[in-house]
Formats: sequence, structure tokens, C-alpha cells
Amino acid sequence: MDFNATLRREATGELTLKPYPEAAALAAAYRKTPTPGRSWPADRVKEEAMARVAAAGGDTGNRQLVLSESALQFGQYRGKTFKWLLSNDAGYAAMVLASHRQERERGDTSVTAVMGNKDALLQYAGLFPDVRAAIQERHVREGSGTPAQEDTLLVGFGNFATLTFKDLYNAVDKERKGFIRWVRQKKDIRQGTKMDALQKYIKRRDAEQTGPKVPETPPPVGPSSSSAGEPSDADLLAAAANVDVTGENDIFTNVFQMMVLETVRYEVYYTFRSRQAVPWLFFPLLPSFFAF
Repeated sequence: MDFNATLRREATGELTLKPYPEAAALAAAYRKTPTPGRSWPADRVKEEAMARVAAAGGDTGNRQLVLSESALQFGQYRGKTFKWLLSNDAGYAAMVLASHRQERERGDTSVTAVMGNKDALLQYAGLFPDVRAAIQERHVREGSGTPAQEDTLLVGFGNFATLTFKDLYNAVDKERKGFIRWVRQKKDIRQGTKMDALQKYIKRRDAEQTGPKVPETPPPVGPSSSSAGEPSDADLLAAAANVDVTGENDIFTNVFQMMVLETVRYEVYYTFRSRQAVPWLFFPLLPSFFAF
């Protein structure tokens, strides 16, 4: 008795994720007439699995055999064994388990019969590298993975099936560079396949190499004025604030500058409030002020 599932493959060598006829018929019947059933706890599921292993002459102490004969407690294939599921609809298994991983990573620690059954299924699926990779790809594609996790995905088809996405993309030899160029430009790739995942990865890395666009610098905003030829109130206040009162240490000079500054502040305030002209008496003082 063997715990291994019969994993089916496409012509390209990658794992087939579409259901086989028996599974497709069961799924269609379930969609037409859903038949919810009871979900048994893990202990009972294990007991029934061990009974099936014993009936087939297998070792009931072999954990892998017991997992392979454990029955699904949810969904359209309820009652079918884990081994049957991976042999007939690995795509459904990858979808369910990617979602289950996401729930666990988000903090769901529930121990219901269904969640426990999915935990066991995830353990069984983890025995097969191709199925494990399919779950990871689905996990990343749904936005649950990180770029670092995407780097470690295996190509899974063609001459470079055993390379990771990152190793393939970073290659410098002509053969692998040509393969990347072919995948990048290929049209009509079936969604959800390994080639589809690789093409999306290549395009994401291409965009990272190009870098973000630098935003254009907006033109500087010129000083505003309340009317043509007349400074604004803000301009007048800024002029008063920027008057330089630092000079030599001569006491007379400092006192004179302070007097002029007070006069400027008064005139700015007076102009701001009444918009009247600066008195003519003030103008003779300005040359002396700026001489300092």
C-alpha cells in the first residue's frame, strides 16, 4: 500500500490543476444540488482512516498512510480521501489550502472539525513538492505572499523547471535570457498556470528595474500682490520684519537704528490700516538708515 497520490501533468511537464472527469462530474453535481453533511472530528476521521489502511493490509502506524486515507469533511468532495483529491483535482486542493494558510496566518486559531481537517490535508499535501509549490503560488498570487516568497517559487516547466524564479531572472547566460524573453512576450497564457505566474513575476521585476517615475517639479509660485504696483499687507509686514538692526557697537548708531525701525513699523501699520501714503518727513531718514 502506497501513500503517494497519482499526480497528473500537462504536456509541458507542470502539474495539472484542472479536475479530471470523475472530479468534474462530482463538482457539477454538487453545484446543481449541494448536499451538506456532518463534519466529523479529527479523532473519528483518523479512526476511519486507520480502518481503511488495515483493510488494505497497510501499516496503521504509518502516519503518511493514515493521512492519505483520511476523508474530507467539507466541500464538493466530502467523503473522498486526501489521496483521491490530489490525484483528481490538485487545483481545488491548492485553492482550499492557500486560503486556509491565509486564515491561519491572520490569526485564526479555531479548532473546529473543518479547520482541523484542512490542517491535516495541508500536512498531507506538504509531502509532495509540486503540490506544495502550487499552494505557494496560489498564496502569492492572491496577494498573501511576499516578494521574497515569490522569489523562491520553482519554474516547474521546461528546461529550467528546477530553478527558482529569482535564479532564472538573474541568469546571465544567453539560453536562460532567451527563455525569459520568450515568456515575457508570450500571448494567450492560461490563467493560473505556472507560466502565468512566471510571466507576472518577470514583469514585476522588469518594473522594479526601471524604477518609479520622477514627478515633475511644479513651477515656483511668484509673490502675490493685492493690486498692480502696490505691495500686499503680507509684503509690508515681511519688509518690517527683515529690517537689519545689527550694526557697530556705537551706542548712538544703535539708538538711531532703533528709532528708524520703530518709525518703519509705525508706517507699515498705519499703511496697512488706512492705506494712506507714508508722510514725507520720513523719507529724508531713509538714506541715512541704509548707510549703516
